[in-house]
Amino acid sequence: MTEPPRTAVVLAGGLPFAEASLDGVRPKILLPVANRPLISYLGSVLAAAGVNHLIICLNTTTAEAWSSLEQSLGGLCLQLECVVHKIPRGTGGSLKQVENRLDGNPFWVVSGDLFLETDLRPMVAAHQESGLTATVGVLRVEETPWEMERVEVNAERRVRAIHRMHPAQNKRSMLRPAGLYLFEASVLELIPQRGHFDLKEQLFPLLAEKELHAGVWEIPGYCRTISSVADYFTANRDVLLRNVVFPYLESCTIEAAARAPSRDPSQEVSEQIGLSGRPLDASVNTRVSLGATLLSPVLLGTDCDIGDAAIIIGPTAIGGRCVIEDNAVVDECVLLPGASIGRNARLDRCVIGDGAIVEPGASLREMIIFGRPVKAAALGGLPGRQLPLNSSGLLQLSEWRIPAPKLFLKRVFDTLVAGVGLIISAPLMALIGLAIKLDSPGKVVFRQPRCGLGGREFVLYKFRSMVAESENLKRELLSLNQVDGPMFKIIDDPRNTRVGRFLRATNLDELPQLWNVLLGDMSLVGPRPLSMDEMRYNPYWRDVRLSVRPGLTGLWQVKAHSKTSFADWIRYDLYYANNLSPWLDLKILAKTFLNSFLPKRSAEVVARRTPIQEKSA
Repeated sequence: MTEPPRTAVVLAGGLPFAEASLDGVRPKILLPVANRPLISYLGSVLAAAGVNHLIICLNTTTAEAWSSLEQSLGGLCLQLECVVHKIPRGTGGSLKQVENRLDGNPFWVVSGDLFLETDLRPMVAAHQESGLTATVGVLRVEETPWEMERVEVNAERRVRAIHRMHPAQNKRSMLRPAGLYLFEASVLELIPQRGHFDLKEQLFPLLAEKELHAGVWEIPGYCRTISSVADYFTANRDVLLRNVVFPYLESCTIEAAARAPSRDPSQEVSEQIGLSGRPLDASVNTRVSLGATLLSPVLLGTDCDIGDAAIIIGPTAIGGRCVIEDNAVVDECVLLPGASIGRNARLDRCVIGDGAIVEPGASLREMIIFGRPVKAAALGGLPGRQLPLNSSGLLQLSEWRIPAPKLFLKRVFDTLVAGVGLIISAPLMALIGLAIKLDSPGKVVFRQPRCGLGGREFVLYKFRSMVAESENLKRELLSLNQVDGPMFKIIDDPRNTRVGRFLRATNLDELPQLWNVLLGDMSLVGPRPLSMDEMRYNPYWRDVRLSVRPGLTGLWQVKAHSKTSFADWIRYDLYYANNLSPWLDLKILAKTFLNSFLPKRSAEVVARRTPIQEKSA
């Protein structure tokens, strides 16, 4: 590569800011940081490095954001292009879908939640000088000595030792990817035309295997990934306090302002109110009562209304169309557009979502509020509506704390049904065991370790439906795999025995899992139990599905008839965990019962005969 890369691909097609996001549909790249969308900061850094073509990859749930994206980047002189992926193919698969737009030139790949201010030209120079195929932008993880201390326990959770490791003894890599990559066009040849493909888990091992060198570049300056509410809050605070400055973005803003018509001086109310020496930013049609007190830095959007005796203490960013009524106190907060703060309400270090309403008299501290009106007295009873800002992860379902009574009722129902089911089906299971034994050599019950609630490992039981050497034969059949994710699945699997085909068609091979349900390892309904390795391609999907007990049946099994789309699998698992309810469980159980007695042969059977089928014929 002799020329600096002129094109950057922004992967913004993931989930919005939480499955039930601050406004429902907004992708992270449009989240306002100090009243500017995140993408404008990212675009300014890329433009300063010589990028003039920005390809933004969205999915169908975020495609409506395109018009807002064009407005957000209007002042940066970037050629914008939007690509909507109707079928998600993973981070690597997304690149294959825009291959014809890259024209064989080197290109950047950037995560849509990256927030950084640094000069990327040294990264380009290091990439060119080393002749690399790929360069990964990384951050160094700093661990203090006491963070390295570990308590070693045995299976009974008895203490065996306490290790006090010195940093010099730590052999783990202290580098983590930041979501910034520089690629040569040749990497696109390694990505398959179809199916799910992941950059981290699949592309980089493939590069190493083919001896195509990939290097790392430690990112200097400011860099943060907006993956939690705390990250988002801190990014706002850092910009408002000018702990991070974006010179290129600010110069573009000044040029655009010079070209714009001048505003009415009477509307510049904030410059008369600032008390800290730094003028506030108020836009047109914003009304600030003379009795209000604003302690900068405070940013006010357009069409805001600040009531009498209201107090706003910076660093605070207030989006457009926000209303803060009389005597309300807003202290170090982020208010997204359309938020309304009631009279006498007090907010301290809060994030208020688009159109959210805080009722009069509410007193909130370190909370995130979105959706319908929230009463101060009911804060503890609205799961998923508010979360502490100091939570460490994304707004994930594992943090939503499904109400204990609902989980208790689900567990009681599981125990009763599993117990009765084991008693009733005992004669049938005995017949199935005999049939398996007479049909083919091998054990009757197949056992395999899987991950349960919270990642805890357990042994899964099911009737053996394949030949005894099925795991060894799997290597011969890898080319016939019909699932585009980390799973291996052939709809008409030649390893199935004659009895096994009947058991799988009727779901009777799953009957021994009633014992797993009775033990508490599984539930009747939930995401299918997988090994940790099978969930490595999508950590968000993994963490959400491990926040509930795995199930004997689930939404994916009854909805996705061909069972070959990894994207559908993710979508159905996330939907189930997000909408867990007794009624949904009953619907899935009823659908599973009906499917067990209906023909399940898919049109997507293997067309050619495999060596194993030839032998059995």
